[in-house]
Amino acid sequence: MARVQILLDEKEIQALKRESEESKKSYSQLVREAIDNVYISRFPDKEMAQMAKEAKEGKGMRRFKNLQAARGYLWSL
Repeated sequence: MARVQILLDEKEIQALKRESEESKKSYSQLVREAIDNVYISRFPDKEMAQMAKEAKEGKGMRRFKNLQAARGYLWSL
């Protein structure tokens, strides 16, 4: 992991603070999750269609607590 410093405006800080209090997660964790959800965990439509097809066929049927857990599983395949 590398240390990164960023500048945020007041509205962004307030949103991060609010989410941190509600989720009991650190600012760093929230930023990492946001980056993962927006930039890392993108799947092309073709891949999503294939995953949906496999799910309908009963392959790899699982339940996840949240979208990030599901994406993490899909990336591990």
